[in-house]
Amino acid sequence: MFTLHTTRGGVHPPQYKDMRDHACRFIEQPKRVRIPMNMHIGAPCKPVVAPQDHVYVGTLIGDGEGLYAPVHASVSGTVEAVVEEVLPTGVSSYVVEIASDGKHEADPHLEIPTYTTQDEFIDCVRASGIVGLGGAAFPTWFKMQAPKGKRFEAVVINGMECEPYITSDFRQMMEHGDLVIAGAARIARALSIPEVAIGIEDNKPEAIQHLQKIVVEQGLSELIEVLSIPTKYPAGGEKVLIHATTGRDVPAGGLPVDVGCLVMNVTTVARVEYFFQTGRPLVYKVMTIAGDCVKNPGNYLVPLGMSVHEIIDGVGGFDREPRKIIMGGPMMGRTIDDIECPVIKANNAILFFHDQAILPDETPCIRCGRCVLACPLGLMPFALDGAARRSDTAALDEFAVMNCMECGSCVFSCPAHRRIVASIREGKDWLRSETARLTKPKEA
Repeated sequence: MFTLHTTRGGVHPPQYKDMRDHACRFIEQPKRVRIPMNMHIGAPCKPVVAPQDHVYVGTLIGDGEGLYAPVHASVSGTVEAVVEEVLPTGVSSYVVEIASDGKHEADPHLEIPTYTTQDEFIDCVRASGIVGLGGAAFPTWFKMQAPKGKRFEAVVINGMECEPYITSDFRQMMEHGDLVIAGAARIARALSIPEVAIGIEDNKPEAIQHLQKIVVEQGLSELIEVLSIPTKYPAGGEKVLIHATTGRDVPAGGLPVDVGCLVMNVTTVARVEYFFQTGRPLVYKVMTIAGDCVKNPGNYLVPLGMSVHEIIDGVGGFDREPRKIIMGGPMMGRTIDDIECPVIKANNAILFFHDQAILPDETPCIRCGRCVLACPLGLMPFALDGAARRSDTAALDEFAVMNCMECGSCVFSCPAHRRIVASIREGKDWLRSETARLTKPKEA
């Protein structure tokens, strides 16, 4: 069905997968949650509840239109406030604050969804509130719609989890492999897609063997193939994984559907199947809590909207105070300085570092070209770094800054310790603002 293809660039950072054998467990329940309405790519939802309303786990609290994903309550209790505020990311959004009653009661109106057509299936997925759970947070239902004139020829499921430290996807494959395989089959059949590839790095042989066994047991060998892919960061990048499994290259500025692929994270697939089996929307996130400061690191099931502060308390606190807190992995995650910020759908790890927080000072670029060799998309990171630092709009566009997926391979390989990805992010913001300014219609 599928043939492995060699991918360009990439690096081999230390794995630090110490939490791989720690089964997922519930975290101590929070006293309150603060759930933002913009936990997805697209238009923020509008709150549909008001202060003093009683809600249950799974109650709809935010809805929208266009490109969006509905938002649901992650605890049962009373809505204390609905306010618009600036989040730690710098973005303004409505936030629904719910005081938990400690009962954790599911909404009595939840029903197991049914469908008979492709459109009805996609509507069900939309109602689930599920987004890309690998970190992208793109609404899953929207991704399932092929534009007019295009069609999906393969589902490519991302079980790579190539970021150091993070093991939440691995635990999902080991603990809920049946949901992964059943979900993959359901999605393929509902969308009339003829084949499915599940890509897993070869440093996870247990997961590969486990899913392969389930595929055979469920009689799905002609539909689903589980592939062992050489370990190399960022093998889990969407475009990189498509090339590795199909040999196809997504064009610059293009989408996976342009080469006939629907790409989904392995936990996203499992959550879709869980929704169709139970009717329960996305209200929890499996997260790896790790680092050299945490007393009880592991993989935890965390309610959306729970603060980092309460997560720290829920896992027993610290052995020593962290110097750096990262939402996500060390390669692509973002440092936070506000432990009151809430967990959102895009978060799959929180890392707390003390010793490993200290980074070497930057020195001038020596034009060694290691960043170019490491880039999986064939870009010139050193040139983008320079263009961003001098706000060179033309150079940023010429060297295709918007094609960068910010994987951090360039930073890892740089002997001068240049903060290349940080520069590139600033360069993207600059290019967007300049493009908007230059294309804005002149006032009469």
